[in-house]
Amino acid sequence: MIKNRWQLIPMTIIILLLISEAIWYAPYTRPKGGSLRIQGVTVDETGNVIMNLQLSTDLPLDATIVVTPVTEAPKDLPVYIFYDKDYSPVGTSWIFNQMLWEHVKTEFQLRSYSAKVKLANADELEGLLSAKSPAILIIASGAFPSNLLSWEKNLVKPWIDSGGILIWFGGVPGYHIAQKGQSEEEIKRDLPQHLYEEGPKRLGIEGFFDFMAKEEQSTVAEFDSSLSGMLETRYNLIEKAPLLQKVIGVNGLALGKIGGQLENLKSSISMIPIRMGKILIFGCFLRSGLVLNGPELSARDIAQILCSGVLESSSISNIWYRRYQLSQGETRVDTLTIHIELIKTGIVIYGYASQESSSLLFHREFILPKAGK
Repeated sequence: MIKNRWQLIPMTIIILLLISEAIWYAPYTRPKGGSLRIQGVTVDETGNVIMNLQLSTDLPLDATIVVTPVTEAPKDLPVYIFYDKDYSPVGTSWIFNQMLWEHVKTEFQLRSYSAKVKLANADELEGLLSAKSPAILIIASGAFPSNLLSWEKNLVKPWIDSGGILIWFGGVPGYHIAQKGQSEEEIKRDLPQHLYEEGPKRLGIEGFFDFMAKEEQSTVAEFDSSLSGMLETRYNLIEKAPLLQKVIGVNGLALGKIGGQLENLKSSISMIPIRMGKILIFGCFLRSGLVLNGPELSARDIAQILCSGVLESSSISNIWYRRYQLSQGETRVDTLTIHIELIKTGIVIYGYASQESSSLLFHREFILPKAGK
């Protein structure tokens, strides 16, 4: 009898292994999230926007709905992230850049962003900028490659002027220039290839930065701006951020947190308009993974900003939002009267779940409101 019991052990192990393999390879099904349905948007006789919506969820949901009047219909531009191991990153790592790419792809997929997100080397970016192709370019390596910006060449500014969007992480944009094959130690030296303060001038952002000694710089911002509270952006480094007064002075946006000395306040994420394009500046470098200011949360911040419609708005005072808390299995119907000024084109309705929410929700919709009866 004991012998028979021992014979059962190998059979039991085999059965357990088969079950574990079946569970491991079974398709993963994510639990249902929340849903937002816009059931009608009209404009009443006084110019108010009347919006009827239905919000439903299977799990507890903390959601925010942002309504932004826009001057033009948003476009999902292709996104390129600079990644080229022939050029050394300065103050960061190519690993963090690759992680940023992976997470930006995921965040955009969650929000039904239709354009591609890909890595691009310096030669590919030279072709893109030379052709003035509409796109979003993310450079998180700390320095421009010399084939895009140098004493002899400037492909970046004309591309932005024509409608390109540059997203920058690192030191002051244009300050350091990386040449092919150089090590990080070489790039950090005082070399004639660097543009220093001439760099931001050639990008159209002269006078936006202070060049105080590092020990005199504030490094972390603690207070939400209007838009960071609205979009829940988390990046909070400001050591190399542009001066807030300069950003606001050119109708730019504070998209991150606010901090610094009272006379030199900065935003951790800033948008500066330049002709038909824009520069979004994150106030320092990417940090390592799974921490604040790392690739994961920075990718979420990028997606929140680009998908919400706020970059197409003419004024932050004209953006409306409301937060909702729904319990498990709840459906809520709401009629909203929104006091905003409609500008030329229409509105972007953006709904998202907070990071602490048990349920998932992302909703993007562009609507031309109809005149009410």
